[in-house]
Amino acid sequence: MNTVNKRPPRIAAWILRRLSQKEDELSLMGDVEEDYSDICIKKGVFCARCWCWFQVLISLPSFLKSYVYWSVVMFRNYLKTALRVIQKHKAFSVINITGLGVGMACCVLILLWVQDELIYDRFHEDHEQLYRLILKHEGKWFTGSPWALAPTLKKDYEEVDMYTRYAQRSFVASYGERSFYETAAFVDPDFFEMFTFPLIEGNPQALFPTNNSAVITERTANKYFGKENAIGKALVIDTDSEFTVTGIIKDVPSNSHMSFDILVPVKLFGDERLNTWWLESNSYIKLKKNVHPDVFREKISGVIMKYDTRTQAENIAGIQPLARIHLYDVRGGGGILYVYIFATIAVFILLIACINFMNLSTARGGNRAKEVGMRKVVGARRANVIKQFFGESILLSVIALCVACGLVFLLLPAFNNIAQKNLSLNPGNIASILIGLIGITLFTGFLSGSYPALFLSAFHPVKVIKGTYSKGTQKPLLRRALVVFQFTVATVLIIGTVIVYKQLNYIRNKDLGFNRQQVLSLPMNDSIRANLDPFKNEILRHSSIVHVTSATSRPTNVGNINPVYWEGRGPDQYETFKFVGMDFDYVKTFEMEIVDGRDFSREFQTDSQNYIVNEEAVKFMKLENPVGKMFSIWEREGKIIGIVKNFHSRSLRNEFEPLVLVLTRNWPHNFVFLRIRPVNISQTLKDLEGIWKKFAPNYPFNYSFLDEDFEALYQTDKRTGILFRYFTILAIFISCLGIFGLAAFTAEQRTKEIGVRKILGASTANIIGLISKEFIILLTLANVIAWPTAFALMDKMLSNYAYRTDMSFLIFLFAGVLAYTIALVTVSYQALKAARINPVNTLRYE
Repeated sequence: MNTVNKRPPRIAAWILRRLSQKEDELSLMGDVEEDYSDICIKKGVFCARCWCWFQVLISLPSFLKSYVYWSVVMFRNYLKTALRVIQKHKAFSVINITGLGVGMACCVLILLWVQDELIYDRFHEDHEQLYRLILKHEGKWFTGSPWALAPTLKKDYEEVDMYTRYAQRSFVASYGERSFYETAAFVDPDFFEMFTFPLIEGNPQALFPTNNSAVITERTANKYFGKENAIGKALVIDTDSEFTVTGIIKDVPSNSHMSFDILVPVKLFGDERLNTWWLESNSYIKLKKNVHPDVFREKISGVIMKYDTRTQAENIAGIQPLARIHLYDVRGGGGILYVYIFATIAVFILLIACINFMNLSTARGGNRAKEVGMRKVVGARRANVIKQFFGESILLSVIALCVACGLVFLLLPAFNNIAQKNLSLNPGNIASILIGLIGITLFTGFLSGSYPALFLSAFHPVKVIKGTYSKGTQKPLLRRALVVFQFTVATVLIIGTVIVYKQLNYIRNKDLGFNRQQVLSLPMNDSIRANLDPFKNEILRHSSIVHVTSATSRPTNVGNINPVYWEGRGPDQYETFKFVGMDFDYVKTFEMEIVDGRDFSREFQTDSQNYIVNEEAVKFMKLENPVGKMFSIWEREGKIIGIVKNFHSRSLRNEFEPLVLVLTRNWPHNFVFLRIRPVNISQTLKDLEGIWKKFAPNYPFNYSFLDEDFEALYQTDKRTGILFRYFTILAIFISCLGIFGLAAFTAEQRTKEIGVRKILGASTANIIGLISKEFIILLTLANVIAWPTAFALMDKMLSNYAYRTDMSFLIFLFAGVLAYTIALVTVSYQALKAARINPVNTLRYE
C-alpha cells in the first residue's frame, strides 16, 4: 500500500504511537529499576526504548514525505475552494478585494511618508553623537546660539569631540555670464568630519586652505561649470569676492534639515565677531562615545551666564539630538504630531478595509452553513475549517496586495506632488518595503479572516443538516459594532478635514496688523545698497508704485534679536527684543497702524537714534506714557517716538512678542519692498526689471509677493489639509463599499419578507425605511462616539497655534449629516433595488 496517499497523523501523536508499539513488542531484560542508559552500557546492547527510537528515526523520511504530499494536496484543495467561492460570489469578492486593495495602498503610501519623516538626518554616520546647541531665555527655548558657545564648550569640556558653527545666507554667485541666487552656509572645518556629505572631488584634509575657499554641491557645479572640472575655478560671490572651488560634495539629501548650495569658512566673519556672545548662528557639537547626553546637558546649562556677564537674565545652554530637529520644535509641538496623525490614519483605514471583509464574510456565513456542516460530517475537524477560511482570506489579501501595488505605482507621483516629497520604491528601501508589504498582507489576511474562520467553524453539523440552524436567530452584535467603528473613523476624518481647512482659512484671512497684499519683495545686493536712494527715486517715478522701503527682514519672518534697556533700567539689566532695521516709509509701505506717537520722518534728524516699539513691548516694559521715554539697543540711546499696533512677525503658531522698529539706513538691509497698484501687474514687473538691470546689471531680477511668502509659512499645514481630504474620501469610499455589501446582503436575505409586505400594501418608501432603519441607528451611535473623539484630537492639533479658529457645533453637525447622507444614499440604492422586485417572482414557489 502506498503510504504517501494516506493522510498522515499529527507528528506528536504519531511518535507516541510508534514508541508505544515498539515497547509492546520488546521488553527490557530482567525486572530491574536501573536507568535505561545504564542498562545499555552494562549489557552492551540496545534497550527496547533505544530500539523504538531507532525504528522511529528510520521511518521518519517516509513520514515527512507523506506529510509534505498531504500538505500540498490540502493546499491545492483549499486554493480550489477559495477560487470557486470567489467566482461564485463575484460581487462580494470584488467589494472585498477593492476595499482591501485601496486600504492597503493608502496604508503603504502613508507609511512611505512616515518613514521618510522619521529618517530625517539619520543618514549621517554618527548622528547619534551629533547635537544642535539651543538656548533657553526667560523660560523659552531658541534654536540659535552665540558665536563663542561651541568653541568654549570644546575648550572647557572633554566630552566634546568636534564642533561647527552654521550660519546661512543668500548670495548671488557668478561664473562668466552665469549668475544665480544661491544659499551659502558658513561653517567650521570640522563640519566635513561631523556630517556625512560625501566628497566627490577635492582633498578631504584641506577643503578650506584659505578663507576664500568654497565647497559646492554637485548640482551647483553642473549649473556653473557643466562638464568642466570645477576644482580650482573661481566663483564670484556678490560680484566682488572670488572664491576658489576646493571641493565638490554630493547634493544635500531631501531628508536633511540643512539646505545649502555652497559652503564657505565661518572665519570670513572675523575673529572679533566670532568671539562674541551675539546670538547670530546655529552651532553643532559631536560628543564622544559613551557620553550620556542628559549628564552633559546638566553640566553645560550655566556656561552662557558664566561667560556672558552683561545681563542678569536667565540664559541656559542646552542640546538637541540631530535626529529630533526635523520633528521636534524646541518651543513645543512640531511635525511629530502629523506623523502620529497619519500613522493612525493608515492603521484605521486598513482596519476599515479589514472590517469590510469580516462583516461581509460573517454575513454570508449562513449561506455557507451547509458547506461547513457537510465538511464536518465527512470527517473535517474544526481546525481544517479554520484553515480553509484563513486560506481564503489570505488569498484575497494577496490578490488585494497586487491591486494595492498597482495603485501605489500609479498614485505615487501624484502623492509626491501633494506631499512635496521624493518618495520611491527603489532598491535601497525595497527590502524593508517588501517586508512591510508581506507583513501588511499577513496581518490583513489573519485579521480579516479571524472572526469568519472562528465563527463559521463553530457551526454544529447536525443542526445545519437537519435545518434547525436559523440565520435569523444569530444576533450580529460584532458586525454592528464594526460598522459603528467604520463610520466613527470616517466621521472623525470628516471633522478633522473641515477643521484643518477652517484653520487655514482663518490664517489666510487673519488681520496680521499689516497689509501683505500687493507688496513686492526684492532681494538686496551690494549694487542696490550703494545706490539705494537713486534706485528708490527711479522706481517711485513709475505710476504703479505707491511706496518703496527697505529692511533687514520681512515682516512675516522677523528673527533678529538684540539686547535692549529702557528708562528705569540700565545696561546691566537688559532684556532681548526682536527688532527690524528699516528705512523710511516702512510703516506706510505695509500700512501698519501707529496707535500712539508718530512714524519716522525725514524732517527729524534725531530719528536716526529713535525707536518705535509695538504694544507687546510696552506691555512687557510696564511703562506708562512710553512715548518720549529713553530706550536703547546696546549703547545707542534714543527715545520712543511711536507705538505701532501689534503685528504678527512670525507664523500664527507664535504669540505676539516685544518688537522694536529701528531706522538703520547705514545698516546692510536684505530686502527692498514695493507696494504696487493692482493694475497691469505684468507690465509693471517688466518695467521694474528694466530699472533693476540699470542699477544692478550683474544680478538676476528675482522677486516674490509678500502674500506668497506668507503662504509659504503654512505649506506644511496646507499639504496636511490636502492629504486629510484625500484620505478621508478614501476612508469613506471603503466604508461605503462595506455598507453597500451589507445592504445588498440584507436585501437578499429579506427578499421574501419584502415580497409579502408589498402584497400586503407596503410602499417603496416603507421598504427603503425598513432596510435603512438599522443603519440609521448605527450611524447615530457612530456620531455619538465620533464627536467627542474628534474634538479631543483636533483640540490637540490646534494647540500648535497661538491663534486658532473655533470648533463650532455646526462643524460636527455638518460632518454627521454628510456621513448620514453618504451612507443612506449607498443603502437606499440596494433598498430601492429590492423594493422594485416583483413579489410574484419571489413568492411563486411558496
